[in-house]
Amino acid sequence: MAIKGILFDKDGTLIEFNNLFGATYLKMLQLHYDYSKDQATEILTRAGYMPETGGCRGGSPMASGTLSEVVRFWWPDMAEDEREARRKFIDENFDRDAHDGAIAIIPLQPIFEELKAAGYVLGVATNDIEASAHSHMTKIGVIDYFEMLIGADSVVQPKPHGNMIKRFAAAMTIKPHEIAMVGDNAHDINEARAGGAGLAIGVLSGNSDHDALAHIADHVIGTVADLLPLLQKVR
Repeated sequence: MAIKGILFDKDGTLIEFNNLFGATYLKMLQLHYDYSKDQATEILTRAGYMPETGGCRGGSPMASGTLSEVVRFWWPDMAEDEREARRKFIDENFDRDAHDGAIAIIPLQPIFEELKAAGYVLGVATNDIEASAHSHMTKIGVIDYFEMLIGADSVVQPKPHGNMIKRFAAAMTIKPHEIAMVGDNAHDINEARAGGAGLAIGVLSGNSDHDALAHIADHVIGTVADLLPLLQKVR
């Protein structure tokens, strides 16, 4: 097996999830929809938010779903058109309300320098929208390392249906089995399987623990810093 391309999940894999999404959503619900903090917390908890830690349950909508999926948990009884209007508003205003925005989980530039020097083509596949992926990767200073950013709005069906793997393969003129998918949730591993990726690699830097990933991933590593040594072993 020869891996030529690496497709990274974004939240929990490259950037800190809890510092960005949980806190920002909590603030947005209070600021724009006049909920109290307790009410906003209760709404977020429906979709997997864990107020005691500020994190999210691995595999929950908050951890791995699209915003459309998340808002259906937040407001299950709301009319679809009103819920869609809220989703659109949150998408359009998220980066502004996040203030400091994305924070890299670890220093990423040295890791990507080594991966690029080793000949890998790199991309991002996220159930966030493509514009946010571009904004976040720019904010943490790594946008130039990626050949492609794929968001939930870039494909007909987002993770875990395999379309992001296939889109990346076609754009990079490589085969799906020449791609390693790296992510912190079962959605990422299932995306790899559905798309025919050569490797499905779980990372423990996000919302899932080892037991949640070990039985479905080919390998589980601590962070993306462990990726190149792993690829050098398995190639």
